[in-house]
Amino acid sequence: MKKKEEQMSLAGTEEGEILARLNERVERAITTIQELRRERDALKKRADDAEAKLRDQGAASDRLSSLEDEHDRFKRERNEIRNRIESILSSLESLEETS
Repeated sequence: MKKKEEQMSLAGTEEGEILARLNERVERAITTIQELRRERDALKKRADDAEAKLRDQGAASDRLSSLEDEHDRFKRERNEIRNRIESILSSLESLEETS
């Protein structure tokens, strides 16, 4: 009977050690999960910030493109006006020469 009690006691000790190791692993897993969640949240915020920045840059790029188009249009109009003025001046000069 003594051998059976020793085996039960040994089994209880082994179970206790197993449970302690299991508990330690569970605690480490919980800590790791909490750290990973914090990292995930930080990365999600960075991704959201980057997306917002890209949207802002896209809007700025669209505005820049629009301003460049407008600038080109103004340059064309200025050249047309210059050509008209030169034509008018040329006509006036020819009138003066014939007078």
